[in-house]
Amino acid sequence: MLSNFQEKLDQINQMMQDLALMIQEGERLCFEGFKTKDMQILDTARETVKGCRIKANEIDNEIIKTLALYGPEATELREMVGYLKITNELVNTAGSIRSYVKHNKALIAGDFDMSSMESSFIPLHQSALNSIKHMVDMIALNKSEEDVRSLYRSIKVEESKGDDLYSIVQKDISEMLYQIDMDPLDFMTVLKLARKLENISDHAVNIAKLLLFIKTGGELESY
Repeated sequence: MLSNFQEKLDQINQMMQDLALMIQEGERLCFEGFKTKDMQILDTARETVKGCRIKANEIDNEIIKTLALYGPEATELREMVGYLKITNELVNTAGSIRSYVKHNKALIAGDFDMSSMESSFIPLHQSALNSIKHMVDMIALNKSEEDVRSLYRSIKVEESKGDDLYSIVQKDISEMLYQIDMDPLDFMTVLKLARKLENISDHAVNIAKLLLFIKTGGELESY
């Protein structure tokens, strides 16, 4: 039979997984909305992550109550501290998704033609979504250390892809500004769109580092 403390840890871990799954669904809908240029789907993406801050606060409060009630040590304390930092990263990821929706809807409303940039934006979307999927898998701490490290490496690979693709978007926009008579503000919005997708992968890496800290110990980094 599990101890009351272990049951509380499992409860907090499940709450964390549920929050991460909200983020994953939000990004999946962003990707779908981009491909279909459907503002209703984008609105659904925004609504999907709308309650992330409230859920993150609930997790933080459960962690604080658990610390006060049980006074955990060593590995358990490491897990609690890691989770407190992870909830902040998840909230920031939700913020990136909401901002992405805002910029994408502005481009759709303005009839901006994104067809020439789909070759870089579609893999950029896929990379962001893959990062989140690996992060969700990584949160389940019943995995072996080898599996956790493998997922961490996969997230780092997706982040690297995202950085490269963002650079390609920057280059494409610079070239298009010279070739097409278009409002430069639209191109800046496109760049913001790409930046938000890159940010999602960056947050996933930060979360992965914290999860690796929870699993294996070592020094806690600031992000």
